[in-house]
Amino acid sequence: MSGIIERIERESGVEGLAEILADRLNPSDLQSLLIEVTRRRAKKRSPAELLKDFATSRFFGVARPDRAALLAWEQLALGLCEGRFEPVELSPVTPLGACSVVATVDQDWSIGTTRRGEVVSDPTNVLALEAARLRQGGGDDVHLTTSHRVVRPQNYGDGRAAGRIDGVSRQPVQMLAHFRLFALASSGRDRGGYGFEAEALRRQVGLLLEAFGQFLAPGTALRLGYTRTTAPDVDARLEALRGVAEANGAELFEEVGREAAGGYYAGFCFHIFAGDMQLADGGVVDWGAKLTGNGKERMVISGCGVERLLALRG
Repeated sequence: MSGIIERIERESGVEGLAEILADRLNPSDLQSLLIEVTRRRAKKRSPAELLKDFATSRFFGVARPDRAALLAWEQLALGLCEGRFEPVELSPVTPLGACSVVATVDQDWSIGTTRRGEVVSDPTNVLALEAARLRQGGGDDVHLTTSHRVVRPQNYGDGRAAGRIDGVSRQPVQMLAHFRLFALASSGRDRGGYGFEAEALRRQVGLLLEAFGQFLAPGTALRLGYTRTTAPDVDARLEALRGVAEANGAELFEEVGREAAGGYYAGFCFHIFAGDMQLADGGVVDWGAKLTGNGKERMVISGCGVERLLALRG
């Protein structure tokens, strides 16, 4: 337990307060309590406080992307997805634990709500939920895509977040906690020999390379890095990447020692770079098997930061 929680319990005079709220109250009662707390706190706020928070917090600032470039990317990506991926529109919120329950990320990476949910912090996890729902009865493979604005509490210091709060509010420049991600997810049954994984990687990475090649300036050097925890003599996953890299004029190389390959991902993952700038991240995950309880389910996900792509295009 953190020192902050210990202090809160000590000052409130309620020993085990966090445990009471987390473990003893049923979800409906906790929801009712949190709604009442937020209602009371909101009632005490002034208009001046609202404006101050809006002007200074990285969670609420307004992003100003190049709307024409954003529309061009959305139209290009959607057009390339036709016949390959089904576009879906996600809710701004998703069930509590959408990321932390199936992936190796902390719940602190998402913003919880008072109603047993959380604000979407990664659309690939929500696409995985929809794909698993569709796959519960078996049937055809599922290939989904979305473009979604997410919120993440981490304060990125390296510029990975999308927007900035700047001169309009006369506040120091800082990175926003919300940004747009383009995401893909494929789910299907194990075919043996990494057959499903290879087909899904070919479909996703091929689309991303094709889209980047058309959207970015002519001559932009695309590089495709991969990491795997096992290296069979014949690896259909690697051959799939080799094929799409060659077809799109991208350099294929091995990223040795990427820990996510055996942690967040299930043995195989990739990055797409434009020069040294990372554009996309993806790989094989075990989320389909976890969500459906079927060890034969396979899943591949990927995503790219749209505002970073727009910035590179200039």
